[in-house]
Amino acid sequence: MYKKFFMGIAAMAAMTLVSCSSDDLNSLSDNSSKNEAISFDGYLGRSAVAVNGSRGSVLDIDGLKKEATGGFGVFGNYNATGNTYGENLFKNEQVTYSSSNTTSTKWAYKNTKYWPTEGHIDFLAYAPYVGETTLKNNTSIEFTVANKVADQKDLLWANAANKKKTDNPVKFTFNHALSRLGYTVKLNKDYTGTTIMLKKITLAGSADGATKKAFYTAGTIDLSKETKAEDLWKTPDPATKQNFDWFSGDQKKVTSTSAGNPDTDYLFVIPQDFSKKTDGADELYVIVEYTIQTGSTAIMTSKVYKKLERKFVQGTAYTINLTIGLTPIEFDVDVVTGWVNGDDEDITWD
Repeated sequence: MYKKFFMGIAAMAAMTLVSCSSDDLNSLSDNSSKNEAISFDGYLGRSAVAVNGSRGSVLDIDGLKKEATGGFGVFGNYNATGNTYGENLFKNEQVTYSSSNTTSTKWAYKNTKYWPTEGHIDFLAYAPYVGETTLKNNTSIEFTVANKVADQKDLLWANAANKKKTDNPVKFTFNHALSRLGYTVKLNKDYTGTTIMLKKITLAGSADGATKKAFYTAGTIDLSKETKAEDLWKTPDPATKQNFDWFSGDQKKVTSTSAGNPDTDYLFVIPQDFSKKTDGADELYVIVEYTIQTGSTAIMTSKVYKKLERKFVQGTAYTINLTIGLTPIEFDVDVVTGWVNGDDEDITWD
């Protein structure tokens, strides 16, 4: 039986700006000898959000404020002149939100620091906060992509250079550092009396799902980079990679009505280019396994695959649209062969 398989992949264009507002603190005059406490405010830049509004594990401004997410981490470097990132003033300081905080921004931290009357401070930030995070080469942190989809987390980053006490509170505009992948699955039409069950979706670096790995397992993100920087991420050379069992376990019935992935099944991956066609270039295949049963007949298992040639960009959500089509078993008769003459048999009675 021949199975037709169609799959489209499209970048979600829906972008939503989510922000919170606050009143600026009254800054001290430039000639004041008094120091003012440094405070922070957090915003979210343009966010890769699904058109149906489901965010899954995506970290938005509301999620950033929740106690469970841990707020965001800050690195800060004081300089008399020139911009130099580092951590001589703030070293992975945790900043959390509470409506009961006495600061006007409601964002607070424990180890209060004060603005200098001369010079400035350069800030780097990321979210969600992780206690053991360290700064590499004055601007970067390391990030590991969990192999289990349910364990994956969104990652935000922001920076604010050359800030003085007249800029209080320091306002961070966070952006998504990863690419987010989702899927939909449907039949190309209704098949009366036939049940199609989705068994497994795998993303791999080879058509067999085993020979090659696809996605980077870890990388280093430069927190000082701008939103669309091509060199935001660096990966080890050679990079270690992994495949993902995107959907597996309990089978799901497939119908002609498009069904999206559960919120818990969004994939967060380090941006990666699978569009190159040169030798040794990264490759990505989506492999789909499903079963077919008509009435009470035997259950048949099918496996199909498709190579994806797509560059995944940070802060962008993509949907892989899977459409399964079946070709019915048909019969045809071209010719009925003629009789073949055998040996004659002579019988004589004398």
